[in-house]
Amino acid sequence: MAKKKLNTAGNSKAGIDDNRKVEIIGVIIIALAILLGLSIVSYTPEDYQYATKLSFMDLFNKDASSRLVQNWLGPVGAYLSHFVVHQLFGYTSIILAVLIFFQGWHIFRRRNYKDLSWITILGVWSMILFSTVLGWMNFNLDFPADSVWSGAAGVAISKVLQNFTSSIGSGIILSLLAIVTLLLLWDRDLQKSIDNLKLWIENVQHKLEDARIARAEKKEIKAQEREERLAERRAEREAAKEEKAIKKEEKKSAKSKPEKEIKEPEAPAPTIDDIVAKSHEEDLERIEKEKRASDDIDNRQKAALDKNSNLEEKEVLDEDSEELEVSVFKGEGDEEAGERDLDKINRDKAKEVPVIRYKFPTIDLLDTPSDDRTEVDLEEIRENKRIILDKLKRHRIEIVGINAIVGPTVTLYELEPAPDVKISKIESYSNDLKMAMASKGLRMLSPIPGKSAVGIEVPNSTREMVYIKQVINTKKFVETDMTLPVAFGKTIENEVFMIDLTKMPHLLMAGATGSGKSVGVNTIITCLLYKCDPENLKFVMIDPKKIELALYRNIQNHFLAMLPNADEPIVTDTSKALETLNSVCKEMDDRYDLLKMALVR
Repeated sequence: MAKKKLNTAGNSKAGIDDNRKVEIIGVIIIALAILLGLSIVSYTPEDYQYATKLSFMDLFNKDASSRLVQNWLGPVGAYLSHFVVHQLFGYTSIILAVLIFFQGWHIFRRRNYKDLSWITILGVWSMILFSTVLGWMNFNLDFPADSVWSGAAGVAISKVLQNFTSSIGSGIILSLLAIVTLLLLWDRDLQKSIDNLKLWIENVQHKLEDARIARAEKKEIKAQEREERLAERRAEREAAKEEKAIKKEEKKSAKSKPEKEIKEPEAPAPTIDDIVAKSHEEDLERIEKEKRASDDIDNRQKAALDKNSNLEEKEVLDEDSEELEVSVFKGEGDEEAGERDLDKINRDKAKEVPVIRYKFPTIDLLDTPSDDRTEVDLEEIRENKRIILDKLKRHRIEIVGINAIVGPTVTLYELEPAPDVKISKIESYSNDLKMAMASKGLRMLSPIPGKSAVGIEVPNSTREMVYIKQVINTKKFVETDMTLPVAFGKTIENEVFMIDLTKMPHLLMAGATGSGKSVGVNTIITCLLYKCDPENLKFVMIDPKKIELALYRNIQNHFLAMLPNADEPIVTDTSKALETLNSVCKEMDDRYDLLKMALVR
């Protein structure tokens, strides 16, 4: 008995695994597809005539006429390719070999057949359609390859279609079907395909336009350089003529005077270097005067800005009468809520008959921002404006207007380009601006949504701290209709930036060390605690680091959802995290069942 059992066990081990069987079937189908493709590619009409004359014994004869068959698979390939190419769909039958290959590959890789169903249907349809198109060309355009390309089936289908709709009608129908099929092969969404084609044409037009503008600019630059060189040469010739005339006049005056007359010392004639030096000194004096005048104007503007710091700030900075004016704006921020507004509105939104008597946290629990308000640095704005305009001017980009909107951490410079300036040209110099301003966080908005201007965001050298109390204690946050509102901070216009978590099915927070991930998580939790009632909100907290969420242990009786056998309110053991997540999924499935019974979403 023991020996019999041992043999039985050995036979079970010697059997082929089911997965291995599937792989073998896939390999066989792939090999058959390759053989079919080779026979189609090497098809010649004469091979079938030679193959039909062969007997079974001729296959073993070295000198038989079987050697005349040129098909790569010999007589078998000649028969197979004659049936597939000549009798069916011509050379378009190669699509059939490709589809069989993909079928075998899916079987070998054990992939889902649903992914291949659409490709198979579209491939078979394309083979029949293009074979019919080639058959129609045989009848109407004297296609030279006869039925080799279309096959007998393609010729028959095209002939039937032509008998019903005539040559013109069948040609239009086949053309439309071919266009639709090509669009489906390119992209299943027809509207998206048309939009992609339109976008491609527009991109080509833009590239041609940019090339034309670049050539025109290059010619203009060369013309200007040529004019500058000619002007320099004319100036040199005129200066040389003047110097020569002065020397000639001196010689004449020296000859006309008597020899015994005592000559008075004369000042030497001004040379070109003297003229340039004198002009340089005059320019320095003029620049010094303009600088003193500009400093006086800046001091008056800064004093006016300090006086109206609580209102919208708008100062005009003039460095020169010919330079652009930069207008500086700083938003006022959202209106603060009253002392009892937060608690009152939250209670109105809570359930009428709460299970527990819950008291919302007061705003006094949050840190109060300091009274030291960061003032607008006019010198920094003026310097950034100068760098931006100078850099763009070097590349012959004309700016007709500039505004500066000062935010807590960045300043947005709104540039209004001249009508003939392309936005893409400004975008191409973003890296040059970043290097010139020595800023690693520079960002370009081209164009600014809703405005006919290009924006450049530059980080402030002195950043303003935004406290969570400043965003929660606002009417915008208190009176919002959002179900799960979260205030992440302030926008560049000093308005509170809020999002609704119910509109975000998934939220992933990632970043390098020190980038603010923990601050973001705590901000989300704090905003929800100040806005939601325990009857409407529960947290399931998993903290593998064991210290990030330890602060929220005290709200376990109100907001934390726990398993019945849980040892602690916040899961810190990674082995229990899977059990907790499975329980959450079970709860969601139960809720979906209730929604299904109620026929609601």
